[in-house]
Amino acid sequence: TARLVHANDKTFLDLLYRDSRADLLAIPLAPAAVQQMIVMQQMSQDRGIRETYPDAQHWLLLWDGEALGRLVIDINDFEIRLIDIAVISTWRGKGIATQVVQALQDYAIQLDRPISLAVQCNNVDALHIYRRAGFSVRSSDTLFDQMAWHPASVDKPLG
Repeated sequence: TARLVHANDKTFLDLLYRDSRADLLAIPLAPAAVQQMIVMQQMSQDRGIRETYPDAQHWLLLWDGEALGRLVIDINDFEIRLIDIAVISTWRGKGIATQVVQALQDYAIQLDRPISLAVQCNNVDALHIYRRAGFSVRSSDTLFDQMAWHPASVDKPLG
């Protein structure tokens, strides 16, 4: 299940962000310096989302009441932008992100809107999920693939 994020979810969201940044945790610096870098990166990400997508919806992903991830999306008149999806490491590999993407695709079909997203080129697991779900690369640079999925690409029953 999912629900909108509340202010009291900050502790989990901080843990989730730290858990998703193995790249920063691997930097050979003092633990306090690494922690400060993680905090700064998280603040930068949060500010970037607020500035770029002021109407974004922030969802907490739950299983039997236990927080296991987050989803951030922006819905406008033309598309659904999948801004961020993150699952805590203890729940990765269990199909959670795939189920969330499929549910978002079902919603996109109802709205008749495409889904777009940016994914880091080196995020092999996410790229696999999105490709398997029918997303295609619209453009790429050295850091990100811009991907999209269109409801029109789904076979619809005749009648």
